Amino acid sequence: MKKLLMFATIALMAVSCNKNQAAVKKLDGTWKATSINYTEDGVTVDILEAGFITSATYVFDGCKLKNDEFCNLTTTFVTSLGTNTSTDVYNVINDGVTLQVKDEMGSTDIWSKTIDELTSTKLVITELEPGAGSTVSTFEKQ
Repeated sequence: MKKLLMFATIALMAVSCNKNQAAVKKLDGTWKATSINYTEDGVTVDILEAGFITSATYVFDGCKLKNDEFCNLTTTFVTSLGTNTSTDVYNVINDGVTLQVKDEMGSTDIWSKTIDELTSTKLVITELEPGAGSTVSTFEKQ
């Protein structure tokens, strides 16, 4: 019985790791935002359409994830004030439904985003902002 339980536990862990890695493989590459909808107090504004940000691009480095490992992520936001590019790290957890992003490997501050949809060409993520609203961003793979 112990051997059966141990085998079932190992199989369950392998399946969940595979879902996370499958999401990383789909994320690999360049994604351009088609909409960034910020909602607060029932009011939604498309930040791209309003011109606050003129373009947003995420470049995910698809790596082979191990436990507690992160991959490279480059984000670029273009506004009327200029271009802001940052190099962060990310991973995917919770069976491929949570995207975690942090500034650098040693950082303890992690921003979690829910992966609402991920296909080979479309990415939709939601980020809840504590004490404020939420942002739903839709990306198209380039």
